[in-house]
Amino acid sequence: MKPITTDILVCGGGISGLLTAKSLLNLGLSVVCLEKMKGSLKCEAIVEDGRSTALLQPSINFLSDLGLWRNLSQKSQALESLILCNLSPDKNLIDESCEFSANDLNLETLGFNIPNDFLTSELKKSLISESKFIFLDDVVIQDLVSKSKEITAVTDQGHKITSKLVIGADGKSGSLRELTKIGKFSIDYNQKALVFSIKHEQNHKAKSYEIYESGGPCTLVPNKTSKADGYFSSVVLMQNLKEVQKTLSLDMEELAVFITKRTGNLLGKCEITTKIKKFPIMSQISRQFVGDRSLLLAESAHVMPPIGAQGMNSSIQDIKFLTELLDLEAKDNKDYGQSNLLDKFEKARANKIRSRMLGIHILNKVSINGNGLALTMRKLGLRGLSKNLKLRKFVMNLGMYEKFQAIQ
Repeated sequence: MKPITTDILVCGGGISGLLTAKSLLNLGLSVVCLEKMKGSLKCEAIVEDGRSTALLQPSINFLSDLGLWRNLSQKSQALESLILCNLSPDKNLIDESCEFSANDLNLETLGFNIPNDFLTSELKKSLISESKFIFLDDVVIQDLVSKSKEITAVTDQGHKITSKLVIGADGKSGSLRELTKIGKFSIDYNQKALVFSIKHEQNHKAKSYEIYESGGPCTLVPNKTSKADGYFSSVVLMQNLKEVQKTLSLDMEELAVFITKRTGNLLGKCEITTKIKKFPIMSQISRQFVGDRSLLLAESAHVMPPIGAQGMNSSIQDIKFLTELLDLEAKDNKDYGQSNLLDKFEKARANKIRSRMLGIHILNKVSINGNGLALTMRKLGLRGLSKNLKLRKFVMNLGMYEKFQAIQ
């Protein structure tokens, strides 16, 4: 098999890997992308994933810079506000809430909710015609050989791919972290997320809800649909393992009644419209984000509970920062894996992600606990935020925007 030489090798052909490839191709770099699952870029049918991703406005701006947003906007639901709610366990009613509105930041929207399958499909379409891009599926790296100015990956299919930098975007169980011997730190919350879609009686009015009781938040994210627009939402219900089994034992009608109550009847009577998928909830962070001519980003580097739309948005900020760093630091000498560049990525992203994950960890622990103290803390916190616009704006800016201060 003929050896391949490229500027950048990306491990992972999911959303993060494809976005990384697209962003680096826009710099004029050559990119090879490896995906362990079988499926080429030319798959005509969209695989029904059933999940969606809420992307905040900075991530939407990034997609626009890549030339992707025009098509993606057609099936994306605007998010005009996020409302944090406390659900009274006794009355099954919302007794405290705080709305974070786009108007508070003089924005039209906080972001958009995009179906995962549609986002993946549009990314693949945009990459098919790229002359400097090679996509290899059903393949994994077996060995890495690093030299002073390059690194060579050997795959299980016999490929030898030499690049300046290899990037891990292959998920929380990705092989690149193991090959580079980078350790990880994990927290298991003894929770799972149940993910499905619902139809509801009242129009969501482009509002997303995070409803706190015990065991974890129940999040409603509005969906855009071709029919009855405004009456469908995605649900991410986080529960402890015991409650998950109880919920999954319900039939569809019983589950609809349960969700109507669990959401405080905010959108009226609910009807389950999709199959239920479950995913473990955990926090995981790599002990470092870079190795010898190697770099981890997105869920290869960090995994966090689905609270506050931080997961994929943090991953996109990884990609955006790396792109700007490569453009500024390596466009002259074209050494995209130089240690100085990797050190700057480590310093900027690892520190930022650690602080963000700590905040999400605390929020999740507070949401899990259903005792009186936790309940009082939640209600007081929501009440204080609701009455203080300056504090709300500070929290919103903290969750949405990041300053890239390490590029100098």
